[in-house]
Amino acid sequence: MTVVSGTGLDGARVDRRRRMITCVLLGTSLVLMTGCATGGEDNWNSTAVGDDESVGEIDLLSVLLVTDEEGNPARLLGTLENNGDQPVDVTISDDDEDVTVSVPAQGAAALDTLETFLQTAGDAPGARTSLTATTETGEVELLVPVVDGTLDPYKPYLPE
Repeated sequence: MTVVSGTGLDGARVDRRRRMITCVLLGTSLVLMTGCATGGEDNWNSTAVGDDESVGEIDLLSVLLVTDEEGNPARLLGTLENNGDQPVDVTISDDDEDVTVSVPAQGAAALDTLETFLQTAGDAPGARTSLTATTETGEVELLVPVVDGTLDPYKPYLPE
């Protein structure tokens, strides 16, 4: 009869194998979890992911607003990618104003380097607010998060 656990030689091997498998699984889990949570510069927007939508040839990626409070100016962040062969003007609007961003053919407009502001944020930080993105080919509704400088990656983008 084989002993599965206990003080016998076979039991010690089984226990050692179990410990080794457990360590490997825990180590793999830690690597996967920390890999998803790293905050490197290439992954700065993982702190609060914005809304993703498409309109025509334009992909709107991780769109969000940064402001210190409702009714104050807000910085628009995200990336607009143009998959088409012609430049496209994208108008992003809320209830009372709009801004237009030109996106080059087969290119992108990164709003972290292209300062784009709305005069007022539609909602307070922590909420989601509605925006509309419009091109010549149509429009799409966005429900974007409103964030503030509480999260370090967004402090530099707070409007002054």
